[in-house]
Amino acid sequence: MTDIRIEWLTASSDCDQAGCSGGYSEGARVWFDGELALDLPPEPSCYGSTFYDQEQVFGLILAKLGHNLVETSYD
Repeated sequence: MTDIRIEWLTASSDCDQAGCSGGYSEGARVWFDGELALDLPPEPSCYGSTFYDQEQVFGLILAKLGHNLVETSYD
C-alpha cells in the first residue's frame, strides 16, 4: 500500500494594477512513500492565477496512481 502525504499550499500577492485587489492561489505537494510525486505550486497574480483546488489535486493523485476518474452528475 502506498503512503500518500499532501502538503496544502497557499500564496497571495499584492497588485498595483487598477481594479485589482491582489491575487490568491492554492496548490499542493504530494509525496508517495516519501518521494515527491506531484509539485503543484500556487502562483497568484492579479489576472490568471494558477490554482489547484482539492478536487483537482485528488484527481491528479488518482491519475498518477494509474486510475481514471469518471465524474457523473445527478440532476
